[in-house]
Amino acid sequence: MDILQELLNNINAILQIEEADNERDKKNGNSLNLFSSLNLKTSELIHSRMIAELLNPNSSHGKGSIFLKKFIELHDFEFTFDVESASVSTEFDIGPISKNFSSGGRIDILIKDANNHALIIENKIYAKDQKNQLLRYANYAKSKKYDYCIVYLTLDCHEPPEFSTGKNPDYEYVMFSYEDDILPWLNQCMKLCPHESTLYYSLFQYSQCLKDLLNLMNEEYKKAIIDIATDDKNVKSVLALYKNEHRIKKRIIDDFVDILCSKAKEMGFVINVDDKFGDDAETFISFCIPKQSDKWALFIGSDKRYAKDVYFGIYLLADKTSRIKKADLTNIPRLWTVFEQEKSCPCGWSYFWSRSGEKYSGKWYDWYDNETIEAMIDRSLLDFIVENIFSPIINKGVFKILNRY
Repeated sequence: MDILQELLNNINAILQIEEADNERDKKNGNSLNLFSSLNLKTSELIHSRMIAELLNPNSSHGKGSIFLKKFIELHDFEFTFDVESASVSTEFDIGPISKNFSSGGRIDILIKDANNHALIIENKIYAKDQKNQLLRYANYAKSKKYDYCIVYLTLDCHEPPEFSTGKNPDYEYVMFSYEDDILPWLNQCMKLCPHESTLYYSLFQYSQCLKDLLNLMNEEYKKAIIDIATDDKNVKSVLALYKNEHRIKKRIIDDFVDILCSKAKEMGFVINVDDKFGDDAETFISFCIPKQSDKWALFIGSDKRYAKDVYFGIYLLADKTSRIKKADLTNIPRLWTVFEQEKSCPCGWSYFWSRSGEKYSGKWYDWYDNETIEAMIDRSLLDFIVENIFSPIINKGVFKILNRY
């Protein structure tokens, strides 16, 4: 235990140094990032346009085909791409999606050359795959008789699901990640630019935006932590932490739920928590206000095991009835960015996304993800729920409004 405590103390010391450096950068104006400040860092469209602009030999960056050439070198593609004749398109329309989901859609980035070679880049930040998405793109490329490859670009280099590829895909796709492929590529691009140029600073800003998005540490501090963790005397302690990662996260989630429920009680809610919330699928936390309604309640629920796809909404309790009609939904406050208003969920429902609440802006819907765990620890998830969910329900008297129907 002494060794483990020493390990944690040493790592915490490095984190404090990094935090102090970040605070100093803020004061000196070195942490301003236009992508982040304009809330663009999680927009797939913005990332696709930025990458496409750099890949385009005819772009205003003035570097011709060299950036595209460096990108092609990231993978040993089966064909030789002619970068000099390349054309680059974003949001390329391949027609309406067919009823059997075998064709149609929009390709994030399509790169073609004069020799009928094509790179199809599917860019995924937080949005989920659509049905047969990669299969539809492959079918399009085949219909055009392209010699092609699909690049599936994600934050963490995960495999595309069968829901997107179709069963037993007979086409080639490769996985790229922002950390292992795009960031090194940007570094290569920066080396080709004069340091005083606008292009260099644009690339630097975009690179910093990605590091912020990926929550990456400064390389110097990352190396220091790895050195500490791989020291012979610390390896057993590190492995013990890895073995208990799920239990550690479950304790943090349980503690967060306790704090959340205590805050809700202070605000006047009566709470009921499923015993296995965070472990099993289809588990819920309900928040009622008996003085206002015995029919309606706020729910935080999870459709998947281990608190995946966590969402929230105001629901009609299972054993209650309501005369609410679809036409009445316009009289019900829309409290958050919703997927759909329904009779049983008239205020709409939403996944948890991020502090901004915007769709696909984060992964707070996965309560075991490190991003969400950090948001629990620093209370930003609690603040979001109180400010954007609890308070509007109480301040607008939503349950009382629903009782009219």
